[in-house]
Amino acid sequence: MFQKSLTQILSDFAYELSFKDLSSEIIEKAKISVLDGMGCSLAGRDLPSSQIALKVWKEMRREGPSTVWVNGEKGDQESTAWVNCLHMHSILHDDMQESTVGHMGSFVIPVALATAEQEGKDGKDLLAAIVAAYEVAGRVALRSGLKIIERGFRASPVFGPFAAATAAGKLMGLTGQQMQNAIACAASFSCGLLEAVNTGSMEWRFQNGGALRNGLMAAVLAKHGLLAAKTALEGECGFFAAFGGPKLREEVLTKPEEITATLGKDFEVGRNIFKPYPTCGYNQVGVEIAVAMAKQNDIRPEDVESVRALVSPANKNYPGGDYHGPFATIDQALLSKPFSIAAALKFRKLTVGMYLSQLNDPDLVELAQKITLEAKDGMGFLDYKIEVKLKNGKVISGDQSLVDMKNYSLDKERAGEKFCQLTSNLLTKEDALKITQAIFRLEEMSSLGELSRMLKGAVNR
Repeated sequence: MFQKSLTQILSDFAYELSFKDLSSEIIEKAKISVLDGMGCSLAGRDLPSSQIALKVWKEMRREGPSTVWVNGEKGDQESTAWVNCLHMHSILHDDMQESTVGHMGSFVIPVALATAEQEGKDGKDLLAAIVAAYEVAGRVALRSGLKIIERGFRASPVFGPFAAATAAGKLMGLTGQQMQNAIACAASFSCGLLEAVNTGSMEWRFQNGGALRNGLMAAVLAKHGLLAAKTALEGECGFFAAFGGPKLREEVLTKPEEITATLGKDFEVGRNIFKPYPTCGYNQVGVEIAVAMAKQNDIRPEDVESVRALVSPANKNYPGGDYHGPFATIDQALLSKPFSIAAALKFRKLTVGMYLSQLNDPDLVELAQKITLEAKDGMGFLDYKIEVKLKNGKVISGDQSLVDMKNYSLDKERAGEKFCQLTSNLLTKEDALKITQAIFRLEEMSSLGELSRMLKGAVNR
């Protein structure tokens, strides 16, 4: 059992963390997370859900200093963080945490930037808040994430309120006690079901927006005096028991040190997974293998007899992943492994534009029907093996040895290249490089005004 409650331990860590506690490597990862999140937002701005979000933002926004990334317009902290979150998460290109099996960046980055602008914080404060927010959400999920998903909850909106509350609370200057109440309150504000991705409907994107507002509200309420349960996470009726069941709660309490022992030494943001392709995280490696196989062996859709993909049981069973079409919605295709592998084999790439223009390409749909998924025990989160049988009887195999794993961790150079690629339909190469350079010197900025002015000029050029 914890000597302090888990909420107290995590809130103390978040409250005390400062920029000077961070290594150069972790600072760079935080900057990469900002750049990647903003790039994903701009790449997804033309999707139907993004257009809905922007229309709603224009109706509900209040005056404020926070910047909407896709158009440079200003609004209040809450609505602006909300719309940036929805744009960032719109095409499932945003970063992932293995611990949460969720997209914490879509909470952390929009809330941190909107709040820093509202509060007039500098780049060092921003980066410390970003690191703390990823950390709190990741630690809460460290031993509970997969078990909670198995019960039908979607990880992003379940763990996202912790990230949003931490980022906002730190930049709003909450006291240690207020931070504890904000994180504890976030446990009560978690939400989100997997049925949307199971059926291919649109609301999974908006789940993140709602959960972000819940986490942000938790921080605001704590600032104004809300008192929350100290045992909100590990209590008999707390977060672990409610979302994971009594057995999970017991498992967490048996070895609490697995959650807290490396706090301040091993940072979650350093393990962020950045996605090379706009599709579900479980599909990423399969796409890259299929692209490499198609290029190396000149595979053509008309020559394919069948395709067999071996993945972990968790991957195989994730809702929406085994859907073979026809694809009535973009959402069905985004989660579908058959769609992503078929697109990779035919087009030798997978882009946002394919969901808008190639959703029911006859060759792609026919190829998706030929793909069989199989679960294999012992395979890891990113493990994949694909076998393509051609009509002439030849069998071509590929696995993760064909994958460049540096594309999933990103360094400064690769992050810049990805940002330029993601934004190529909206920004000039010169503007994309200027924004990239500005983000990589965030710690030098006394406010975020320079970055927001640069972004506004670029998107409206």
